[in-house]
Parts: sequence; C-alpha cells; structure tokens
Amino acid sequence: MSSARRGQGTIEWVAVLGACALLSVGAIRVVDSDALGGSAIQAALAEVAHPAEVIQPAGAPPGLLGLPLPPGDGASVVAVAEQLLGRRVVEEPLGSNAGPAVLTLTDGNAEAWCADFVSWVLRAAGRAFTGGASGGWRIAWTPDVRSWFAARGRYRARVVALPQPGDVVWFRHGHVGIVLQVTSTRLETIEGNAGDRVAWRTYEGWQADVNIDGFGRPAPA
Repeated sequence: MSSARRGQGTIEWVAVLGACALLSVGAIRVVDSDALGGSAIQAALAEVAHPAEVIQPAGAPPGLLGLPLPPGDGASVVAVAEQLLGRRVVEEPLGSNAGPAVLTLTDGNAEAWCADFVSWVLRAAGRAFTGGASGGWRIAWTPDVRSWFAARGRYRARVVALPQPGDVVWFRHGHVGIVLQVTSTRLETIEGNAGDRVAWRTYEGWQADVNIDGFGRPAPA
C-alpha cells in the first residue's frame, strides 16, 4: 500500500472515531428519532468538519464547543416570554424603537431592543444577566449577550448544540431571541424587535441554518 493510501486510511479512521465521540457525548440532539435519519446525522457531522462554520467564542476555554451545556430548566423563561407575546408589545410608532411597552423593556432607552427583551425576560424569570447596565441585569448589545454566555461556559455553537426551551439563540446578523420549542427539524422562538414587536418565529431546518450561530443557557435561578 502506498504511503498516500495509508495516509488516507488514517484520516478516514480519525474521522470515524471523531464522529463516534461526538455521538457518545450527545453532541447532536435527536429530539425526534423518527424525524432525524442517518442522512441528517451525516450532514451534521460533515458540517462539524468545516472549521469555517464554527466560531470559537472569544476567551472560551479549550474544548468549549464539544462539551454538553450545563443542565437547565427553561420553563420560567418561556412563561415570561409567552406573557410578553400575549400582551402584543409593539413599537409606537413603528420603527421608533420606542413606545411605553418597549421602553419598559429597555429601561427607558430608545435603541435596538432584541437584547433588552432577552435581558428583561431573564430578569423576570429569576435568571438575570450580571455585569450589564441598569444595575447589571440589562445587556443591550447582542455580541455582549453571546460573550456573557461564552465566558461562563454556557454557550454552544449550533453545529454541536443541544438547545432546549428557555435557551437564548444568537443569530450571526446580530440578533437574539428565546427558544420556545425545538425538534430535530424545527426551531420556534419568541423574539423582541422582530418586525418592531415581540413576535413568534419559526426556523425550518435550523440545524443547517448558517445564520444561527449558537445557543446560550441561562444561569440557574
């Protein structure tokens, strides 16, 4: 066997062992085993093999992206987010980043408010951010939301994440929301400043959606 052939065989075995390791630690969540077939698993593993798709959070400890998230109970977070959805929080006037309901979430600041929404929800659910504005609970800039989770080992990239209701989803275009429900193929969220309001949104095929960067798990209550 030529040295090139032996090298190829070595690479193939490393790939197989790496895939088994990912599956053994639960790197790919199978919420609905019937819906997530072998082809979907192969696609997910193939995506992990492309480093360009994985953004290591700044300052994250080595191996962060391969570890399971700490356990969490997102029921209280979802309950608060659903209450705001039911109250029809809308900018007044549209496009102003203002209005009585919106300014309550932003602590009186007329600004892009998706991160304020997440901050307010987590605070009301007893899972508040720390070190932010308004006495610590409010993080208004979306990259800082991602950094907060990453610095505490509570952030995972989409390609290895096991999201659950109550987690915070971070989008690469600079947007965040609350996970409402998730299956192997469908992600449902509640988001602030989504069309100038608190809105329910769905993402089909979310595991392959490169605009979804990853998920943060709120700190324990």
